[in-house]
Amino acid sequence: MTRSHLLAVLTALVSITSCQLYAAPYSTNVLVSGTSVSFILNEPADTLLYRVNSGVWQPLDGSSKGTKSFSLGAATDTFSIVAGKNDPLGYTIPTGGAPVVASANGLSQTTNPGGVNIISDDANLLTRFNSPRGVSVSTNPNAPKFGTTYVSNSAAGATAGRNLGDGLYAVHADQSDAFGYGDTAQDPGNLFDGVAASASSPFRVTVAPNGEVYVADFSDANGNVYRLNSNMTSGAVVLQGIGGPGTLPAGQNHGSTTSVHVEGSSATGDLILYTVDEDLRSSQFGGPVGDDRNSLWRYNINAGALPSNVTPTKVNTTNVLLPAATSDMQRGTDGKFYLAQNRSAGNEAGVVVLDANGVKLYDSLTDSRALLGNPAAVDILRNVQGMAVSTDQTWLAVMLNNSDVAVVPLVNGLPDLANRLIVDSANPDVNSGRDIAFDAAGNIHLVSSGTARYRVLSPGGVTYARTDFDGTNYSFAIGSTAIPEPSAMVLAGLALLGLAGLARRR
Repeated sequence: MTRSHLLAVLTALVSITSCQLYAAPYSTNVLVSGTSVSFILNEPADTLLYRVNSGVWQPLDGSSKGTKSFSLGAATDTFSIVAGKNDPLGYTIPTGGAPVVASANGLSQTTNPGGVNIISDDANLLTRFNSPRGVSVSTNPNAPKFGTTYVSNSAAGATAGRNLGDGLYAVHADQSDAFGYGDTAQDPGNLFDGVAASASSPFRVTVAPNGEVYVADFSDANGNVYRLNSNMTSGAVVLQGIGGPGTLPAGQNHGSTTSVHVEGSSATGDLILYTVDEDLRSSQFGGPVGDDRNSLWRYNINAGALPSNVTPTKVNTTNVLLPAATSDMQRGTDGKFYLAQNRSAGNEAGVVVLDANGVKLYDSLTDSRALLGNPAAVDILRNVQGMAVSTDQTWLAVMLNNSDVAVVPLVNGLPDLANRLIVDSANPDVNSGRDIAFDAAGNIHLVSSGTARYRVLSPGGVTYARTDFDGTNYSFAIGSTAIPEPSAMVLAGLALLGLAGLARRR
């Protein structure tokens, strides 16, 4: 094959639409110190390249994950980093194996399997947690800890030789200790369990665009939302009043929260907080009397002081979740809201999608019954313990009670339930899967108290990710910028991607 022919193949490769390309290896935690650049590669890559000031691409050793480095000519230089891989195994790729039968603690219908490609290391003690409840990854390349994963552990205890505390932990993308805290849980200001110990405190975590970490507290005693800085050395109470009993004190603007979504920040004066709240009712603020607990609420905090006493606005226009269900929530880049609740049977949907104005667009119970041709069928997406939407809004991932993962393609932001896959991420199955999250590169991060583990699943397929620094800001792209022109030194490495072929992925 001639050089020009190979270049044509590579050019064609990057013209494939982003819904067919998901990066698994990518550069995280990029740091510039004078003329030295370092970053953390999350997993081994077939090809790892960098260039300075749009110059010639240079190879780096991508055969192992971990810290990589290169030098600039001057502190003002710009640079780019490319990581590529071809992996035939991943959660987006059907294995062709025997369908997975329905499970009382999993999906209600037999489902084709997707590939299990665990890129974390179960032997690494930093992936073991006795009581994990939430997981989230920093996905903004301009956040201070891009690629860092935060895990909430809700009770002190021992597992696999670790003696863990009640609070938050963090690991780099290669699962090394992010801040050197070891087995010591972080709880600045005694935010969690401040009133009384609870296995729901802390609960789910969410990394905001600026890298701050928001924590939902689902306990009656300590119910609230808490905020920590990115290295977890300081914290704040976000909403006024502590606690989430069934009947809230007059004027309290929250109860026990199960999930949080954040836009903007206090520093920029545009902080908006969304929560799903187990206890809050519209009647708390003079609205209609009725049980609309587990609604989605919006708090326009902006630059206001914390804890905030702002009155929230209910987003959902109809009640779409049960008042007593354990729920989760995400927001897509197009403004859609994704809500989930843990239901094993009955006439309730496991997943609901709202438009930006709170109007219901989709629910998985209605879709399941239409797909099965049975108006009395149980929702396929039952036993939903946690839910996540990929940053490009092409995949929905569901953590099931049996600690397996269901992945569903999104078409125009709505689940394509007929093409779902099941990923046997816990073998054997064990109850109490807890939470799930995507990183910026499309890898799935999950925690289960049943397995007492934190794991990372690769999407597989042809993978490509690029990080650019223009001297001021970072940008991160998946399959949307050109593969570099191959120099003699890197031609062979790039050929691995160009010649190995594409695995078709939605």
